[in-house]
Amino acid sequence: MGIRVGVDIGGTFTDFIIIDELGTLRVFKTPSIPRAPEQGVFNGIEDLAKEQGVTVKEFVKNIDLFIHGTTIATNTVIQRRGPKMGIIHTEGFRDILYLRDGFKPDRYNLHVPPPDPFIPRYLRLGVGERILESGEVRTPLNEASVREALQVFKKEGVESIPVCLLWSIVNPVHEQRVREIINREMPDAYVALGSEVLPALREWPRACAATLSAYVGPVLGHYLTKVEGYLKENGYRYPLLIMQLTGGSAAVPEIEKRPVLAIGSGPAAAPAAALSYGGVENENHLMVVDMGGTSFDVSLITDGTIPMSREIRIEDMPLGVAAVDVHSIGAGGGSIAWIDSGGMLRVGPQSAGADPGPACYGQGGEEPTVTDANLILGYLNPGFFLGGRIKLDRGLSEKAMEKLARPLGLSIVEAAAAVYRIVNANMVGAMRAVSVMRGIDPRGYTVVVGGGAGGTHAAKIAEELGMTKVICPVAAGGLCAYGMLVADVRHAYLTTYPTNTESMDLKKVNAILYEMEARAVEELQAEGFEPEGISLSRVADAKYPYQLHEIMVPVPAGELTPDDIPDLTNTFHDQHERLYTYCIRDMSVDMNGWRVMAVGHIPTVAPEEHEQVGRDPLPARKATRKVCFEEREHYVLTPIYDGEQLRHGMVVHGPAVVELPTTTAVVFPHHTLMVNPYGDFQIEIPPEAPS
Repeated sequence: MGIRVGVDIGGTFTDFIIIDELGTLRVFKTPSIPRAPEQGVFNGIEDLAKEQGVTVKEFVKNIDLFIHGTTIATNTVIQRRGPKMGIIHTEGFRDILYLRDGFKPDRYNLHVPPPDPFIPRYLRLGVGERILESGEVRTPLNEASVREALQVFKKEGVESIPVCLLWSIVNPVHEQRVREIINREMPDAYVALGSEVLPALREWPRACAATLSAYVGPVLGHYLTKVEGYLKENGYRYPLLIMQLTGGSAAVPEIEKRPVLAIGSGPAAAPAAALSYGGVENENHLMVVDMGGTSFDVSLITDGTIPMSREIRIEDMPLGVAAVDVHSIGAGGGSIAWIDSGGMLRVGPQSAGADPGPACYGQGGEEPTVTDANLILGYLNPGFFLGGRIKLDRGLSEKAMEKLARPLGLSIVEAAAAVYRIVNANMVGAMRAVSVMRGIDPRGYTVVVGGGAGGTHAAKIAEELGMTKVICPVAAGGLCAYGMLVADVRHAYLTTYPTNTESMDLKKVNAILYEMEARAVEELQAEGFEPEGISLSRVADAKYPYQLHEIMVPVPAGELTPDDIPDLTNTFHDQHERLYTYCIRDMSVDMNGWRVMAVGHIPTVAPEEHEQVGRDPLPARKATRKVCFEEREHYVLTPIYDGEQLRHGMVVHGPAVVELPTTTAVVFPHHTLMVNPYGDFQIEIPPEAPS
């Protein structure tokens, strides 16, 4: 495979990872443009082409793989920048978004406010129809009631319409007819059908998935059309792939059909990157942390397995799909430090973002941020930010930090150190949330650090948790973009067909599975995968009768026969016992959902291996400057190393600072940095901090 490009749009910077035919890796960042995020991508491509001395068309036509992750969908929901919506339900069920699953978000809190249903009640309308769980039409669709609802939507200026009718997952005929009517009566409206977005049991998650898809779909579709058009105009020959929250990528048509899959797409790639870097070090217990300009994302990988969860929510609305389990908080380089009404210093979650950015950017930002604190403490080089493409102004940082220092009775340096400690405490809390709070001892894990700001904090927060090893890759500044290039293309297919092991219609089940598998192979081949690069797996959503929730159990390949039913049943019993310590072996099993997971395997990225040199890092030393370390209680003259000149075998003893164009690794006192065969940095932390 030729040139591969991974792109991840963050709140402050848009990250590019470029890997050429020889495996040489290049990290590049360009400022994000919140008002026109696609322009940040275009600017980056144009800068890269100019850097290589070629035209944009010459650069783009040589790309064999372009994968993109974006925060557009996530930010649209969080910032409520989507279209005005009205939802259509079965008559009598218009309050599904409000009543949810019958539970309060915090069920024991008597004072918790009612949940935000996302769509006001006057725009949640019911239409006459009813389909039974068997798929039988009990009450035909009342098309006049659909048109009446649309008249209300027209009057109220509705632009996007999710549709979620009862048992449409078994028989979608009414939802499909509603869409036909909407397309005729309101041709400019965006429509999302629950039966297509999330064809799974339970009305509330399906209604949420349809609602979220209808909310982000128009914005995301407009953006993807621009990016895809730009690439095609410049000679890109393959489908544009988008990172999904499921941990794999998919082509634009799949994302347009289920826009909810693009929520949280960027951070979902970080675990794949961590596995790639951990693999070469024979490490499979990993905690991946990514600190960018706006957020801090953390995920825990145990035994080399990327954590997945079906409980992922945004704005307290379930996404309804098995997604990569990433815990995020508002803690990044652009996070604003402020004093609350009680006089306490806080950091985040609000961020200066890309515009105006931290005060030191000189773009009009006046509030003190984490980046300003790091600059004052000496961790950042004002003349080498983004390899020197952005000059930082320490004077502006100090002026902004004075807003905290004066009311707190601190010097500017003390205030900056306090900001650094507090944001670290926030990040340690996030790391504890995915480990200690789940009964897992993090001390047996290795930290893989990503994000432009990650290397400045990673070793210190790892030390707080008693962790002893940090891997800081040369691609840390674009870790998620790198993860997109090593993550496979994934498609998930689901058909709801409730049945029981005592009365299973195997002919029907086989037909369902074969149809999904044929569709999967056809779609992956259309995306350029050969049959030998495609793998398929099957699972069923199974539970005991009268249980509320299912677990997923594997289903064997090939045609199912009566002999497979006892095996399926026993597999469920075994898994249930493993998860919940008991099973009921003489009870039959309900199997309600049938799933096919299809994977198009991306060729492995072979890291470039370097020859070993001596341990002395002096050839890479480029300067000294005063850096403030808590352990030393004041500024100390500290050696500064050019990270691109550090070679395999070199060892850097702290205190020291290692600078790369897209990230900075701080080696704290008593820590040791070593360079592995691939040019990545390993920071060793003593098990106990010296006294």
